[in-house]
Amino acid sequence: MLARMRLAAALGSLLTIGLSLDLARAQVPPAPAPPAAPPPAAAPAEPRPAEGAAPGPTEPQPGTTEPQPGTAEPQPGPSVVTTAPEPVPTHRYELTAESTSIRGGSVRATATSLLLLPAGDLEIGGEMTFITSELSLGGGRPGEGLAFTDVGLLTLNGRYSFGPVELAAAMALLVKQPSYADELVPQNGSLTARAALGEGQALGLRLAGGPLLGDLGLWEGAELALEAKRDVHETLDFRGAIGGAFTHLDFADDAAPRSWLGELVVDAEVVLRTPRRAFSTWVGADMRFPLVHEPGDEGPGTTGFLNPKTRLNFYVGGAYSYVDDWDVYARFTVLDRGDKDDPGTMAPLLDGGFDQQQITLGVVHRWELGEKDHGGER
Repeated sequence: MLARMRLAAALGSLLTIGLSLDLARAQVPPAPAPPAAPPPAAAPAEPRPAEGAAPGPTEPQPGTTEPQPGTAEPQPGPSVVTTAPEPVPTHRYELTAESTSIRGGSVRATATSLLLLPAGDLEIGGEMTFITSELSLGGGRPGEGLAFTDVGLLTLNGRYSFGPVELAAAMALLVKQPSYADELVPQNGSLTARAALGEGQALGLRLAGGPLLGDLGLWEGAELALEAKRDVHETLDFRGAIGGAFTHLDFADDAAPRSWLGELVVDAEVVLRTPRRAFSTWVGADMRFPLVHEPGDEGPGTTGFLNPKTRLNFYVGGAYSYVDDWDVYARFTVLDRGDKDDPGTMAPLLDGGFDQQQITLGVVHRWELGEKDHGGER
């Protein structure tokens, strides 16, 4: 009996120990799982060139080394900007004298079949010229051009006749220019003398000058021409002129070479008018042929050279002259100079320095200061 009681006590102790081990095992947290291996690092993306930029080279550049396997790729150092030396500027000008016609006669003389005004006549007038072109002045946006009323030239002129000799003076002012331009207001001035050589013939001399565009310097010009007219009817006559023109560019840059040009100029015109000088109209053209110029060749270190070409200009106009003391007129002119795709072939002149069209409106007032004999013609 005592043995059974001892066996039961031993079994109870074993059962108690087993339950204690189970409870202890349940309270211990499970061991953490080993960390997962990180995914392999992706290769750095190749930089994409900016849109419109030239693609970069695929081969290593001189002075750099190809990274070896197993070594870290060297980081690029700070970029060094190298400035290429500026080339020596080379300017190319195609030049002619500034005027559109070598004849400088009065509107009233054209309306009355005269070459010169009657002795004692004084004229004071003004005209506004609007310049249009596919090209813009310096500083404008490419392809912008000059629209109507972008540029306005106001020319004030006076003329007096001593009989066989007639003197005239004119001054052109730039009263309107684009907002991006900053040209001088006085643009050109001229003095003209014309002398009668006989019935229907006259010799004219014109001196002119003004600033170059962009404040580059000054230009000077002279023209000498023989004028003639042929009356076919009281309502029709033919007029023409032949002579020479000289243009000189005086650049402010002392390094610029001497630049000048001599040309042969030929002008032809047809005049139609109503009886009693009420209305008149004219249409004509002038051609300019380069004869001599300097400098003529482009060389090392050259800052300018001339590339003269034959020019052909066209003009048409009309006038109302019925009132004794007043003339009102309009003129349309097409000026040919250079090539818009080659800026070097154009001259730095506002009035006629590049391909352009001109619309001119003018008015003239006359005073008869001497005795008149309108029956004779000169």
